[in-house]
Amino acid sequence: MNHQRIIYYPVFPESHEPGSERSDFVRHWVQDVLIPEGRATWNEAEANAYLVATGDGGMMRAARNHCDSGKPLFGVNCGTLGFLMNQVREVEHLPRNLEELHTVTLTLMQGEFHCRNGRVVRHLAFNDIFCGGNIADFVGFQIRGSLSHFRDRRVKGNGLFVSTPQGTTGFALNAQGSSAVLPLDTRAWYIGGVATGPYPSSVFSPQTVEIRCSSRRPVNGYADGYDQEVHDIERIVITPTHHKVILAFRQDMDFEARRRELAQQVELGLV
Repeated sequence: MNHQRIIYYPVFPESHEPGSERSDFVRHWVQDVLIPEGRATWNEAEANAYLVATGDGGMMRAARNHCDSGKPLFGVNCGTLGFLMNQVREVEHLPRNLEELHTVTLTLMQGEFHCRNGRVVRHLAFNDIFCGGNIADFVGFQIRGSLSHFRDRRVKGNGLFVSTPQGTTGFALNAQGSSAVLPLDTRAWYIGGVATGPYPSSVFSPQTVEIRCSSRRPVNGYADGYDQEVHDIERIVITPTHHKVILAFRQDMDFEARRRELAQQVELGLV
């Protein structure tokens, strides 16, 4: 049986990023083993997979930057939880053939952020799109969806988020288990609030969602966290996209089970 050999294109955090030194062991793998053996290349066009050595935030950035490439992203955890990553500590444990990979194809959303000064900024999001003020602010949110099953509503509080299925893991972890962890094959989105009332939590089909914000103080928007922050917004238009990314895992790792295990550990106070 013929196997297709993996040729990795390495993706590392920038040297100025906090914690970038945690990726040094993978840099040594690339320099000392993978490139000499022809298993990695610095020519992206020659590679058929990405080797992403970072944490979950860096993997989300890589997913946005390399979506639609058709090449799987294999992450080596150099961060904390690493729910998007593989726990690999020895270069010998890196998959050598594409047939050794378990892959999951995920879809991104887009946020169009309208600022009060008239500026419009667009960002792709792998995990979620969030808007809100600081802990002392009280923001009004008017939420509308484009499909008839969506319940338009008004809520008030600190913040509001719309999440992809994969993004619900992060919110469940950060919010101490208060957010549902949606199965990846639901093809649904989740909306939730931070100290909001009435609580807007619901699951719905991907569609155009408009969130209008009203507050005496500036409201900011975020796509996948601080990497893509937009200041002083008045509304966000969130839309589905056709942008897809392929995450790759070792065959012995069930990504879906890993997500649920982490969420359960947080709920039980073990993480």
